[in-house]
Parts: sequence; C-alpha cells; structure tokens
Amino acid sequence: MQNRTIQRVAVVGSGTMGGGIAAHFANAGIPVYLLDLSPQIVKASFDRLKKSKPPAFFTSSTADLVTIGALDEHEAWLGEADWIVEAIVEQLEPKRELIGRIDRLRKPGSIVSTNTSGLPIAQLAANASADLKAHFLGTHFFNPPRHMKLLELIPTPDTDRGVVDFVRDFADRRLGKGVVIAKDTPNFIANRLASIGGATAVDFAVANGYTIEEVDAITGPLIGRPKTAVFRLQDLVGLDVAAAVANNLYDLIEGDESREILRSPHGGPVAMRQLERNRFGDKTGEGFYKKSGKNIQTLDLETLEYRDRIEPQIPSIAEGMKIASVPERLKFVLKQDDKAGALARHVVYNALAYAARRVPEISENVADVDRAVRWGFSYDLGPFELWDALGVRETAAEMEKYGVSVPDWVKKLDRFYSEANRYYTAPPAEAPLDERVLSVHVRSFDDIGRALDQLEKYEGMVLIIDDGVGQTFSSGQPLDGPDKNVWLTQQLYQRVRFSPKPIVAAIAGRVLNASAELAMASTRIVAAAETYIGLTEIMTGVIPALGGCKELIRRVVSPVMKRTPNADPVPLVQNVLQTIAMAKVSSSAEEARELGFLGEADRVVMNRDRVLAEAIAEVLELAENGYAPPAHEKNCFAAGRDAAAALKAGIYQMVQGAYVPEAGALISRKIAEVLCGGNLSSAQWVGEQYFLDREREAYEALTAEKS
Repeated sequence: MQNRTIQRVAVVGSGTMGGGIAAHFANAGIPVYLLDLSPQIVKASFDRLKKSKPPAFFTSSTADLVTIGALDEHEAWLGEADWIVEAIVEQLEPKRELIGRIDRLRKPGSIVSTNTSGLPIAQLAANASADLKAHFLGTHFFNPPRHMKLLELIPTPDTDRGVVDFVRDFADRRLGKGVVIAKDTPNFIANRLASIGGATAVDFAVANGYTIEEVDAITGPLIGRPKTAVFRLQDLVGLDVAAAVANNLYDLIEGDESREILRSPHGGPVAMRQLERNRFGDKTGEGFYKKSGKNIQTLDLETLEYRDRIEPQIPSIAEGMKIASVPERLKFVLKQDDKAGALARHVVYNALAYAARRVPEISENVADVDRAVRWGFSYDLGPFELWDALGVRETAAEMEKYGVSVPDWVKKLDRFYSEANRYYTAPPAEAPLDERVLSVHVRSFDDIGRALDQLEKYEGMVLIIDDGVGQTFSSGQPLDGPDKNVWLTQQLYQRVRFSPKPIVAAIAGRVLNASAELAMASTRIVAAAETYIGLTEIMTGVIPALGGCKELIRRVVSPVMKRTPNADPVPLVQNVLQTIAMAKVSSSAEEARELGFLGEADRVVMNRDRVLAEAIAEVLELAENGYAPPAHEKNCFAAGRDAAAALKAGIYQMVQGAYVPEAGALISRKIAEVLCGGNLSSAQWVGEQYFLDREREAYEALTAEKS
C-alpha cells in the first residue's frame, strides 16, 4: 500500500457533484476522465462547470486536466484509472448497476468509491468481486467540493484497512480535505446531526411564534454558527432537497428516539405548503425568503405570505454579540429569560444530547463528530468541544432541568477531551513548532521589527500572514501601522527582503495590501491553495508603497526582459498595471502565481492546516542548503517615460470601457509612472531602492491631494 499512487482519476457522473469532484482532482494536478451517458450531457455539464461561481477550478488552465467523454464510447478509460469515483443520481439501484459495470472494467487494485450523502455503502457493492469490495468505500464530498473542507469516508466491513488509510492521507495532503471516518449509517455524521437539528429548531420556532428574522438572528453567529443560521440555510439547500432527505432518513432510522421530529407537527405543515407552491428556496427565488431585485422579503410563518423585513426586538441579541468569546457569549444567551434564551437552550441542549446519543453509532469517537460539524457546517465549535467549553457537568444539569435527557455515559465525565475517556481521540494538533525557527503571527508592523531583531538566534523565520490576523494589517489601509513614515516602513520590508537568514511567509485566506507586500518581500511564500492575494490600495485613493509595485516589476517584467533584451516591455508592464489599477485579487493561490504575486519557487499547499508545518520545513531546507541573501543589484527593469506615455493612453481606453472609474484615472496614471521608473528618458536597469523611491513619491503626492 505504501507504493500506491494516484496518477489518473475517472469520475462517472458529470452533474453538480461529479463535476465539482473532477474539478478538484484537477486542482490537485491530477488528470481526470469525466464521463456521463452522452457526449451532449457531459459537454454541457463541463461548460457549466468552467463558468461556475464560485469557480470550481483554481485557474482556467486547470480545466485542461479534465478529459470528457461518453460512458458507452469510452468505458475503457475506467481501466486506466487508479481511483474511480461513481457520482451519479442518489438512487440505490442505478448506483449498484454502475458499480457492477465498473467492476468488470477496472484494473485490479484500483480504488472505487461511491459519492453519496447517505445511501448504504455496503449494499451498493454487495454483488461485487472480492477485489472491488476490498478497494471500495463511500466518499461524501460536501458541495462545492473545492470550497467545502469536509470529506466523510465510509468504509465497509470488506474494505481493506490499508485502502482507508491511503485515501484518508491522500485526501488530506493532495486534496486539502478535512477527513473523518464515518460508520455506514443513514446520512453518516454531519447530515444526520444537521437533519435532526434543523427540524428541532424549525418545530420549536413555529410552535412558539418566532419570526424568521428572530430565528436566524439567534441561531447564527450568536451561538457560534454561520450567518445562514436555520431558515437561510434551508433556502440555500433547497426546501425540496431538505424534505426528501428528511423523508428518506425517517424510513431508515426506526430505532432513533428523535425520529419523529422529522415529521414535525408544527414545522412540517409550513414546509409542505411551501413545496405545494413551488417555493423551493434560492433555486426558485422564493423560499423562506423572497428576493425581488435588491429587495429581500421574509415569509410570515402565520400567514405564509411575504412581507418586508422586521428587525428582531430582543435586546439580548445585541448584548450577546458584544462578547467576543463564543463559549462566554453562549453562556450569556443561555441564561436569558427571553425568546433568545429559550430558543438557544432548545437548539443547543438538544443538539448536544442528540450528538451524545449517536456515539458510537455513527462514529467511534467524539473528535470526528466535532470535526464533521465544524468542517461541514462551519460551526465555531463541534458539540463536544462546545460542551467542554460550557462545562460538562454544569451543562448536563441545566439540560435535565429543561427536560433534555442526557445519556448516562456523559454523566460520568468531567470532560470529553480527556485521556480517561474511552471515546477520546485527540483533535488534530497544531503544526509542531521547531525551536530552530522563529515563528511570528504578524499583527502589526512592530511584530516584524521585533522578530527581525531576534533573528540571529535562529536558523530562519516564518511570518504567519492570514485572515485571522488583525483586519487593519491584513486587509485595511496599507500604512496604518504604528510607524506611518513610508520610508521607514519600506526599509523594514527591505530588511525582510535582504535578511541574512531565510524568511518564509505562510499565507492563507485574504492577504491584501501591506500583507501581500510583506509576503512578496519574503524569501519564499508557502500559500494555502485557498489564498486570495491582491493590491487594492487604489480603492482608497493611493498606490502600493511598501514594495508592491517594485515586486511585480521584479517578478513579472524583469525576468522576460533579462531573457529577451529586445522584447517590447509595454505589454508586460500593462499586465502589471491592470493588476494594480483594477485591484485584482486572486481567486486561488495558483491564480496568484499567474498574476505574479507568487513566484516559481513559491509553494502551494492544498490543506490550509498544513501550511505552517510546510513553511517551517521550507525554512530549514533553505538554511541547511547554505542560504545566502539576494545581492543588492540593478535587477528591476524600468521601461522609461515613452512606455509610461503608452500606458497612459491605455488608461484612457480603460476608463472609456468602464474598467477603471474616472476617479481612478489619476491614480492609474501615477501607477503607470511608477511602474515605468518615473521620468527616465530611456529604458534601463535600476536597483530596488529606485522603485521604492518612486512608490513613496507617488504615495505622498496622492496623500497630499486627498488632504
């Protein structure tokens, strides 16, 4: 099993899920065959996939790794694949029939998985060969596969353990997934809990006269859950889909004590009336919310007619949101003697109790249950993590006080995450730090200076830059640090750039403006695949002035001009101008590479959780290989004022085409001047400080005009 590799994947079924899965394998750099019943079906699906929003592919060229075909005509392709993913309609018999066909065509030892949100996995391969059974398991990718972290793996009793271990590791490292192992039970982990939890919330809300606005205000960030809360999530999923899932689940969980909530006496009739009126949610434009142009109306749960939004008049909601800590905020809400407290207690206490009753039925350990909920539904804490944070014994007592039954095994515990607890499995540890590497989570400019002062004691440094850092630094104004002098801040960044020890930037999420310029000043960048990097200073009336313009010239223009001295620099500089003047932000780390924010030596890591560890390893590798800082040399190509004049003519066309607003034309012309090296009479090579001086002059001029 150690020698197993995945060099090609085949996905059968080009619908929303199959197409998304194929795209994400391609994002990982793996060639994919995407098959469906007819050439017309698969082509139409693939065309939609390439235009999907949010984008399924990291870059437009990533789609080239996908080859489409009709199953009958190209069934032999299945024999070439190391992993075959069946992703057709969610029906038992068609899937079972297709798996039998795959069994006849696959090569021995190839992995076969069925992608499903809840069908019984073992039944699908019941009639298959022994070799297929040993290499067969369920995969439940959450939709959209590129953007949703959770992947539930569902082995059968016949699945070879080595196959499970391989797929789990491959999905983690190559696909960037958060992987949990689920048992072959209805709806697995995440959807099992969510189906019961959603029905519980809706039933209580309708029975007790809540408005939709009140419910979504209480069951969202206030209690550590996403803004989609309860009713907005129903619209996103589709009321028809939610009803079908509930009906299917009801029939499959006869022994579940909470089963009847799926046929809620209060929420059920409301959902039924909506379905009868074809109000399925976002897909039909009407669900619990109705969007009419820019106006969004809300369903009145009593009249079932739409009305204008009514803001919740519950003071504890606003008070609770002032509390930063999720556990402390929730403790506050749970104590309130009002509608917020009542709904929060009903939703949270029942969710905790239900999760506890399902262990070990749906999973052997509480950690996988927590991960499934966090990764699948973006909760701040999983049920058992939350229970620990609230206090296990105290919360259990409160639950029983309000009539929520607590399983006996929980009553024996002080904590879930404790070595004394047989259900314990430790959550993934944070990336191990290395005493040889100084790791700094950058929150201010002072952090950088202090770290550089200590660097001589270490082999190198990692600068952690992601959307978890302070908003001012990460994505706000570029110079709102403690030192507002542009020259001093430029020199601070140049200390990073020419550091005698390697400095690696570990980046993820939104990395804008000053953060982007700091990352580009580093020796190397290790970026999460989902990194959105850009220079958007033009939107605030200034230009990048901490090396952003200089770095894009050095990375995008200079290499070409060095290789081909007689090349025309204008198109190259034009591309950089458009990146800055149009405030382009990459939709992925790979697109950031295309834009010039990442260089050829910079690395992209699929799993965000592994970025720090990989950055530390990169520092150590650079140090062990005898790292030497870059030389101070004339390494930036300045195209001169004639090129600047050509760019300014192009800016006029951009304004006319509405690509750049009229107000941005002045700044765009300033950017053009900087990118071409100012008022140079001819093209020439200059040092980095020369470009930094031009950035600073333009920044200060624009700032003076604004004041």
